[in-house]
Amino acid sequence: MSPDLATLLRGRGGAVALLGLAIVGGLWLLAQATGDVLDARERIAESRDLLGRTRAAAERPAPVPPLWAADESALLAAFRARLEGLTASRALLLDDARLDPDAARPTAPRLGATLRGTAEGLHSLLLALETQSPLMVVETADITVARPADAETGRPTVMQLTFALRGALAKAPDAVR
Repeated sequence: MSPDLATLLRGRGGAVALLGLAIVGGLWLLAQATGDVLDARERIAESRDLLGRTRAAAERPAPVPPLWAADESALLAAFRARLEGLTASRALLLDDARLDPDAARPTAPRLGATLRGTAEGLHSLLLALETQSPLMVVETADITVARPADAETGRPTVMQLTFALRGALAKAPDAVR
């Protein structure tokens, strides 16, 4: 014959055993809830970190695009137009703009130009090329004095700048492939 629950609970030992089971069960539930809260806190911290990085990325200015075109003639025309736009507001003259294909890098032909003007004008042109859209990074540059200053007439020194940079083609030219 097995004792029933009512018989077990009549004695002091049964009540203590039941109370112990209730305490253990309560502690187990509390531990589960605490673990869930800690996991949720960790996920919230990760989400806040991700939100902070996303906001910081959204506040950064968009990257400046490079000078690019679909073919070589369009790339040269865009380069020439960019230089003419920059020289219009400076004391500069555009003497030459050219495109030199590069067999080693068919999608990045070399663009070159020769300009004349004041040192200030040439400096501001180079700064604009490397910092304003479309982005151009000068690879080589050679600057010489085209005409020295003349104190009697008040003419400033005229400098000549020859430089080269890379453009980008959307696809490689057919002749190079």
